Amino acid sequence: MTTITLEVPDNFYEPLQRIAKATQNSIEMVLMTALQASLPSLEGLPHDLKQALILLESLDNGSLRQYLLKTVPIQYQQELETLLHHNKLRSLSLMEQERLIFLQNMVDKIALQKARAAVLLRFRGQRLPTLTELRQLTMP
Repeated sequence: MTTITLEVPDNFYEPLQRIAKATQNSIEMVLMTALQASLPSLEGLPHDLKQALILLESLDNGSLRQYLLKTVPIQYQQELETLLHHNKLRSLSLMEQERLIFLQNMVDKIALQKARAAVLLRFRGQRLPTLTELRQLTMP
C-alpha cells in the first residue's frame, strides 16, 4: 500500500469529518470508499477489455466525448435480439452461441467504454451531457 499526504480545504474536510463520525469510520476510509466508487477497479476484466479502458485515460476530452456518443449499430442490436429470442425458444447451434457471445461482449465493451469515458470526464471537471442531450446527439 502507498501512503500519500493530501491537503483538503476546510469546507471539504468538515463534511468528511461528519460522514466519518456518522459511519464510525476514519476519514481515510471515507475517502477510499468515495474514490473506489467513483473510479471502479479494472481488476478481473479480460485483458483486451482492460487495455481498451486504460487507453481511454490518455485521450483528450473531445475524444472521450465521442465515446459518450458511441452506440451499438442497429443491425447488431437486431441480430442480438433475434439470437436472444431464439435462445428462449430452443437450443442455439454452436455457431449461434459463438455469435451471441461475440455480440454480448461487443455491447458490454461499448457500455463500459461509455461509462469509463464519463467518469474520466467528470474527474477532469467536465460537464456531462444530460440524457436528453445525448439522445439528440445520437439521433440520425
